[in-house]
Amino acid sequence: MPSLDDLRREAPGRLVQLGAGLTHVVDEGGANSKTVLLVHGATVPHWEFDRLAPQLRITGWRVVRFDFFGHGLSDRPAVPYDFDLFLEQALGVLDTLRTAHRVTVLGHSFGAAIAAAMAAERPARIEHLVLVAPLLDFMAGAMLPRLFALPGIGRPLMRRIGVPALERRRRRRYAAIGAESLTERYIAQARAPGYAEALSSMFAHRTLGDQRARYRRLQPDGREILVVAGALDTIVPLRGVAEVRNLLPPHDYLEIAQAEHNVLLTHPERVAAALSLGNSALPTEGSGEVRSPL
Repeated sequence: MPSLDDLRREAPGRLVQLGAGLTHVVDEGGANSKTVLLVHGATVPHWEFDRLAPQLRITGWRVVRFDFFGHGLSDRPAVPYDFDLFLEQALGVLDTLRTAHRVTVLGHSFGAAIAAAMAAERPARIEHLVLVAPLLDFMAGAMLPRLFALPGIGRPLMRRIGVPALERRRRRRYAAIGAESLTERYIAQARAPGYAEALSSMFAHRTLGDQRARYRRLQPDGREILVVAGALDTIVPLRGVAEVRNLLPPHDYLEIAQAEHNVLLTHPERVAAALSLGNSALPTEGSGEVRSPL
């Protein structure tokens, strides 16, 4: 398998020194354009937005995305992979952006919890917040996450069981949507040194645990918030999304029929339209989708 340095030489974007190490950032568009910062989830790096980013660019967005530490082409430092590590990294990326306007932040799954925390920390910088399949508590009631968190055995279990299981899942899911090329990208970054260790550290520090406090911190300060959910999502099911929504200030909600957790790969046009056109792009009666304000 290629090394991390080999993967970096072949990839677009730049490396930015932030806190614990180098962060891989892809920035497409001009500083005078409206800017959206995309924050990925717990396992798949910036290219989970590969189908969404072009749709946003067509409608005039500057699109910025990056890889969390331990993921993709960012460094894999030997540090605790707790929530604060990722929040500080995301805020660091935000702080490097020179923009003519306030920023929209879109977070997917675990990235939605990070995005909510970013909005609470930098309210003057963030105008719109989009929470896609917002994570509630991945560790609640599940045995494997607790095993991955155990000292001494969590890391070898992640290398021998966790990462191979993720690779098989990605192969099935990407094949089902005609995105087989993403499988090899995932395997290359997952087998690079440090990825399994980062994931096991995330479980050990309960980084993917209870996120309620992140959403509860958001204030009804006039910022526009949109929650997007896939009706068939089994990773963040609708009952979890409903609980997140109950913690949020008033917001709009878009539920996409037939969409699963990888909604950004399967329905990028739908999500991009909701971002670019606001409420006018949300579904109407009879569309097969659900729209509701709360």
